[in-house]
Amino acid sequence: MCRLLGYCSRDHASVAELITEPGLGAFTALSQWHGDGWGMAARDGGELRVAKSPQRASDDPDYWRLAGQQLGDTGLVHFRWATPGLPVQDRNSHPFIRGDFAMAHHGAIHPQDKLPEMLPPAWERQLTGSTDSERYFLHIMYGLDARGGDVVAAVADTVRHIRGNYMPNCLNAILLAPDALYAISWHDPEQIPYASIREMGSPEDPAGYFNLAYRQTPGAVVVASTGWPQDGWTVLPNGSVLVVDRATQATSTMPLLPAVSPMRAA
Repeated sequence: MCRLLGYCSRDHASVAELITEPGLGAFTALSQWHGDGWGMAARDGGELRVAKSPQRASDDPDYWRLAGQQLGDTGLVHFRWATPGLPVQDRNSHPFIRGDFAMAHHGAIHPQDKLPEMLPPAWERQLTGSTDSERYFLHIMYGLDARGGDVVAAVADTVRHIRGNYMPNCLNAILLAPDALYAISWHDPEQIPYASIREMGSPEDPAGYFNLAYRQTPGAVVVASTGWPQDGWTVLPNGSVLVVDRATQATSTMPLLPAVSPMRAA
């Protein structure tokens, strides 16, 4: 399980500018408990720039340097708390990239021994690591063709597939597409790991651990996980997708699970 932050800004902006230096300090402090690696992605024009590391973000000078740079107008940050059984390696650090898309995930999908069944064989062979999260991302990418490029429909198909065949506790994610940012909010309230959250000593309110919230200003939209000050932010409803248009920063919230037809066979 992890912490997420995504942004879509009218102009190029750094994470520090978007959430202020004190906010960056408070958000980065969460990596004390989510210390199994960090990653960033940002879109600069048509180029997707990515950096990631298996180190703890708060201890890594590269993280602080990049958080202070104007890397692009749309981006994400991820702190990893590795699912037990999945190794802490650079190849398992988020975000995961395919073409013009990048995604970071918060949550866990069980049982792990069934994970290789999630994707069609040709897509399973495209894995760069061993995580449930990368498979989640690739399943969305696989679904884009079946859905004619409709990202929300592909996400909904994937969530339905995972819910029907696995036991996910949370499928929250930030997905960067060429023309928009998508913040995916879905979790099972019955699967919140209260004991694990308390045992790790995090400042999180366990009941809100899986929430995503967002703030919209005239120049930007920022969406993030909980555990740091978010006064005035709006909680994204569980079971929805926040879509932020890259050109205008206009937002729309869409149901995650409309009545959709099954994805065509691979």
